[in-house]
Amino acid sequence: MTPPRLADRLLRFFCAPHRQEEVQGDLHEEFFWQVERIGERRARWRYWWDVIGFIKPFAIKRKPNGLPSTPLFSMDMFRNYFAIALRQLWKNQLFSTLNIVGLTVGLAVSTFIALYVWHEFHYDRFEPFADRTYQIISMVKYGGDDVTFSGHQESFGRKIKQQLPEVEQVIQLSEGLNSIVLESDVNHRFKEEKIGYANGSFLPAMGFQLLQGDPKTALSEPGRIILTRPLAEKYFGKQSPIGKTLIFDKHFPLTVSAVLDDLPTNSEIEFNALVSLSSMPTLGPAQQGMFKGGGFLMTYLVVQPGANLRAIEKKLQNVKPDVQFADITPKYFLESLSSIHLDSRGTPKDSRQSLYILLTIALIILALAAINYVSLTTARATKRAKEVGIRKAIGGERRELIGQFFFESFLTTTLAFALSLALLQAIFPWANHALDLHIDNRVLSQGPYWGLMLALWLSCSLLAGAYPALLLSGFRPALVLKGATNFRYGGTGLRQVFTTIQFSASIGLLICSVVLYSQMRFLRTKSLGINRAQVMAMYIDRDMKSQFTGLRDHVRQWAGSENVAFADRPLFTNNIPTMFTQTETNQKQLMVNLLTVDKPFFDMMGVHWVHRPVGWETGPITKELCVYNQTVMKEAGIKGNPMQQPAPFKNQPADGIAVDFHVRSLHGSVSPMKLTVISDTSRSILDNGGYLLIRLRPQTNVPEALAQLKELYDHSRPSAPFDYYFLDEAYDKLYAKEERLARLFNGFTALTLLVACLGLLGLMTFSVEARTKEIGVRKVLGASVGSIVTLLSKDFVKLILLAIVIASPIAWWAMDKWLQDFAYKIDIAWWVFALAGGLTTGIALLTVSFQSIKAALMNPVKSLRSE
Repeated sequence: MTPPRLADRLLRFFCAPHRQEEVQGDLHEEFFWQVERIGERRARWRYWWDVIGFIKPFAIKRKPNGLPSTPLFSMDMFRNYFAIALRQLWKNQLFSTLNIVGLTVGLAVSTFIALYVWHEFHYDRFEPFADRTYQIISMVKYGGDDVTFSGHQESFGRKIKQQLPEVEQVIQLSEGLNSIVLESDVNHRFKEEKIGYANGSFLPAMGFQLLQGDPKTALSEPGRIILTRPLAEKYFGKQSPIGKTLIFDKHFPLTVSAVLDDLPTNSEIEFNALVSLSSMPTLGPAQQGMFKGGGFLMTYLVVQPGANLRAIEKKLQNVKPDVQFADITPKYFLESLSSIHLDSRGTPKDSRQSLYILLTIALIILALAAINYVSLTTARATKRAKEVGIRKAIGGERRELIGQFFFESFLTTTLAFALSLALLQAIFPWANHALDLHIDNRVLSQGPYWGLMLALWLSCSLLAGAYPALLLSGFRPALVLKGATNFRYGGTGLRQVFTTIQFSASIGLLICSVVLYSQMRFLRTKSLGINRAQVMAMYIDRDMKSQFTGLRDHVRQWAGSENVAFADRPLFTNNIPTMFTQTETNQKQLMVNLLTVDKPFFDMMGVHWVHRPVGWETGPITKELCVYNQTVMKEAGIKGNPMQQPAPFKNQPADGIAVDFHVRSLHGSVSPMKLTVISDTSRSILDNGGYLLIRLRPQTNVPEALAQLKELYDHSRPSAPFDYYFLDEAYDKLYAKEERLARLFNGFTALTLLVACLGLLGLMTFSVEARTKEIGVRKVLGASVGSIVTLLSKDFVKLILLAIVIASPIAWWAMDKWLQDFAYKIDIAWWVFALAGGLTTGIALLTVSFQSIKAALMNPVKSLRSE
């Protein structure tokens, strides 16, 4: 039964030395009397109240005999602090290195993550009217689901401008419909992606930086195109492209009217070139048809200052475009331009949550580094106890000692800060590319970056240095010079808590990494109902109808007829069209994927049958066949042979039923699908272009095979450049976000383990130093090397086992929630936790084994000689 120790420490901090003994003695006597009178609990509260009452001017610390206090921030004092801090760093090189390396890693990684999070939260803030710019999103109810669209018909934007006076400007933009062939001369002819369209308001309102050209007129007239800097250099080199001609889609000349600087990486708007929207009716039947009837334009409104957004949304319901979507009236919403990236109705709901998770991980890594500093500094507190005692005995003030220890912390963190700057600058381009983060390198020279680094440096210095400074400066000289300390709150218990926290974080991240890896492996190896292995898709332009048969026959001779098929759309991409329709049998609304293929597609791609079409195996196809997958028939409520059942859709009877197969990611279940099977000799097979699917044989030399296929392709005198993609790579891209998350977790797991093991190494080294004589005595008394190693290691192993118990349920909960985004997912098995725990325990044992074995093998004579 003693008075509150923390209250006594507070009293010693504020009370003048010549009054301490008298005041503390009186308070203790009062405390014991109050315990008998009102009980210990109430007496402790009263003791706190009495201590606080003594924080008065007459009791505040001052120099004895009225001597002036030494200025804390004098140059002489700074030189003294600096000299002592350098001496401490040099004297304890191992501990200094561990502290600096840990803080360097913590600062560099935390800054990198914070930059990424800041980048994500600041999308589309650079536009001049960003605070008044809104995108129109339309939503319809279809099949019981809310379906959102960002694309609108061209007339919709024109009518908004005419009917809504609150709208200052209407911006219409398409980032690109299909791949387009561009040509400046015979040597510069390429197939390009993201060639979009925009109206004349786009450049003035969006504020993209132009290197050449006038933003007000660049897209205001037909026949104009603006290029981004990389595309301009690709076609025209270092020459100015302004006024020069590019051939669009092999037939249509366009004049280059402007060149844009590199687009900001924190913008949802991405394109390689933009054609003036008024040019579309002159660019051939396909573009003309899309211009008149397609809902392909993102529409942005710059509203008048102070406009009522809810009123504008209501008025939008009365704006009728020339083409209505599926005879359904949509509901319109306005979304702020700066909120689209993270909070749009079409954005996955976990986007913002993922950023908070990353930010939490950054704080954990930085906290682990600071914990290392505190653990190692307080662990060595007894080594500096006599220093503190002597300095206090000869008149040193506590505030001077606090200043000294804070200065040591600032020196350590400043060295770590400088190293982290160099490390971040060195690894930034590599990490940016490896993690596929697309952060602009220019962010490293901007104010927020330096502000963030400065804030992290100061906060890390204060957090890491505050506790050791207050703890070490509080030693009582009378006790420490006798060989004892009042060192309680920074002792073994606190270091055990710190170590447990470090390894709990490491084990939790390791469990998450294993689950992420297992899920990604499951997605790659799960049967999709279609065999994508070693299949490349070679693009065939729609203008190659006359050459297609000859080219296909040459490719069949080269690869084998059983290894060649055709599809009109690129598989495992977002370019597969969707039909909004209704079943005849149960009037259910469905969104059905559409694909046109030839007969060899099924055998070559390994698609199995539930019911084959009549005469499928007897000869070639003589008419178009309509084949549905199992999901369509299930949704339509049709069972049995389709030829004996009603048509699932009006005037579209089923000729065959194929087993379900995936052409999208496994985030969702199999989509309803209609496959139109046509003769491979039909000229209509290339109405919209398509892809020749070619399966390469195992152990094929891929570069050599591609060169041979290009030679066959070029021999057919094609109208478009040779272009291809591999189905495996396209499928992997569907999980780019998950792959990035897995790489981030792998990297962070390694770093947290590194930081934790650095701290563990330091603590083990100190433990060996502190118990050197004990180890010597044990060896003299006959202790074996194994027993000494066990003695030194068992306490740390217990902490790691406790960390496993703490981390496992938290990691399971987080990963179980993450897996809910997948229609097909793994079960989190027990071995995941065993693997993570065993691996972490093994790494920790390797970390401590070197020092413990070294101590166990030490000659006991040397360790006992000083006695």
